[in-house]
Amino acid sequence: IRSNPSTALLEQTFDTFSFAGDEFAYECPKVIVCDGCRIIEDDGNDNDEQSKDEKKQEEDGTNNSNDNNTNAAAPPPKITRKYANVKQTLRNGIATTDQAKNYEEFKIRLKTLCEKANNPSSLENTSKNKKSPFQNTQVVELEERHGYGFALRHALHHNVTTPYVCVIQHDRTFMRPTPITEVVHAMINDTQQQIKYVGINMRSNLMYHDIFSGKYGRRAVNEFRKMILYPRELCIGGNVYGANGSSVQNMVAPRDEKRRRNMEAYKESYRGSHQCITYEEWLKKKQKYSQSSSAEEQQQQKSKSQKDGYHQLSLTPTLFWYDNTHIVNTAHYRDFIFHPQYKMVARGGFVEDKLSPCMVRSCERLGLKEGHGKFGCYLLDDHSGVVFTGHLDGGSFMSAKAHYSKGDK
Repeated sequence: IRSNPSTALLEQTFDTFSFAGDEFAYECPKVIVCDGCRIIEDDGNDNDEQSKDEKKQEEDGTNNSNDNNTNAAAPPPKITRKYANVKQTLRNGIATTDQAKNYEEFKIRLKTLCEKANNPSSLENTSKNKKSPFQNTQVVELEERHGYGFALRHALHHNVTTPYVCVIQHDRTFMRPTPITEVVHAMINDTQQQIKYVGINMRSNLMYHDIFSGKYGRRAVNEFRKMILYPRELCIGGNVYGANGSSVQNMVAPRDEKRRRNMEAYKESYRGSHQCITYEEWLKKKQKYSQSSSAEEQQQQKSKSQKDGYHQLSLTPTLFWYDNTHIVNTAHYRDFIFHPQYKMVARGGFVEDKLSPCMVRSCERLGLKEGHGKFGCYLLDDHSGVVFTGHLDGGSFMSAKAHYSKGDK
């Protein structure tokens, strides 16, 4: 990325982990996977047959590269393929000689950062007297270019040992307090094993119910609404979640007035969305106390709910596997999504690119509920109209030093 060799982007991302809880930020084991890259060679010689063979190998995942090779010492291979712009070239793991050197320097700095965080006796940690989110973090270097999907697959097979995994891209940040622990508990206590993937919402899928309603007919929408889950583990007290909860109040402040106005406008749009209206209808049904309850019992239950500030979060089914921050059953990811026989993820690409159409075809073949059940994908929503995660855009990110040298104050 453009900010290499600076580690500012990752530091900014890791600094937001505290929004997911201290245990998540400082105690959970973390793995940073550094993909390999290829050097661009500007000699104008392009072998079409070789490019076709490489593309076929990437799609089938049959590239002869050793998936276990890490900590490479050999220089990256040279390539001749061209892309439209620098950002797209880097996105495909292709770098100039200088960019590759910056990347190597970045990895050295990153490992040093993690080593200092993992060493409690270091002078830096002692002087600051502050925990680092880079504690319990290991850096894994891949010898060759794998792409996002296969780099993730490598980590799941060789580095992840927990039953659940939270996948976070390098430029995806938490914007406000997020109930990661409660989501994991909901997945653990799901006796029917419906919940296999929980995506933490972002701007593009905050109103996913409306996205689905715009694509499919009324019959499918009615079935979709019945599939929305309201786990008891996500009924959280303390006035934390919801439109007036402390989570929204403690959100990262917009950088300027324009962004603040956009956020307020988006909250207003959310209130009129199917996503919000469906929740309010469910809430009204939930608040109708049974006829067998006495008036005194009803009043006690209502008073306790208001006093403790409980708010029910929901899990909205999705037919799109968002690569944005998500929590997944590790075995589901490793043994089903990345099963070599199914070929649902292409080498060199993102998981969502090829997997999401597979989910849609599954529903077309088996029906919405059964087809969706194979993948078990849901999106977290606290019905505040505010996103849990944001995007720093690593492709365009520049460190403060780079901004200064460019003349930006």
